[in-house]
Amino acid sequence: MKYRSILSLGILLATTGFIAQAQTPGQVLAVSANVAGTLTNNSARLDGCPTLVCTTNMVTFSRCYTNCEWKWVCTTNGSGDVQCTNVQVCGVHCFTNTFPEITCTNMFSTPTTLTLKQSLTGTISSDGCDELGGFNFVFQASFYTTLRTNDWRGSHFGSFKILDGTNVVVYGGLTGINGAGSHRGLEPCGICNHLEGTLRGVYVGSGPLRGSRVQAAYSGNLTDVTCPSTTAPQGAIAMGIEGLATIPCFSIFEPRPGVTEKPTTATAE
Repeated sequence: MKYRSILSLGILLATTGFIAQAQTPGQVLAVSANVAGTLTNNSARLDGCPTLVCTTNMVTFSRCYTNCEWKWVCTTNGSGDVQCTNVQVCGVHCFTNTFPEITCTNMFSTPTTLTLKQSLTGTISSDGCDELGGFNFVFQASFYTTLRTNDWRGSHFGSFKILDGTNVVVYGGLTGINGAGSHRGLEPCGICNHLEGTLRGVYVGSGPLRGSRVQAAYSGNLTDVTCPSTTAPQGAIAMGIEGLATIPCFSIFEPRPGVTEKPTTATAE
């Protein structure tokens, strides 16, 4: 049987040097993590439902070939004798053919959505609610985002990692929404410079947190974007991460039914 303890996401983001309180199984520490960074639109593609457009063109095709054949040719010499021989005779034959050719392609005559490849990089810090002490890790994410072009409402999915210097301490996937707010009474239901979602990952750094499974909510605003916006939102972003990490405890050996445990000392016959 395995026992597991639940700690807040902030434990996951701290190394031994940053932890202000000792870690014990079942301990719950309150942490609020902030990310200050930049969201960049690296590439864009118009999207939506295509219309199949076909055109007809007349194509002219010409080809020539050479055909050779043997012929029996006879001649009469001055003495009146007839002499016949086989002679190879070649002729060139050409033909021209004209036919209609149909070409079809997908056209986005009235595109309604935009697909973006985006990247996010920012530093992680904590605020006054944090119980672990400060940390200064780096949050990186890469994801694909599909937005409708009239108000930039859409969704995104991708991957993230948290780095301590050049060392990856957490990695996983994320998915969420853009241009919409879910906190009723605190933010509009439609807000073009907002994104939020859920991330899930695993702690791969050293120490007692290694192997922890992470699930957290994130919410961010693009602070330099004014709504409504004529271009796809990007730029400076302020984001908060709140969630839990399930930390595995020490394994406790339990023999399975029908399995005999090997004795550690010899016994007398």
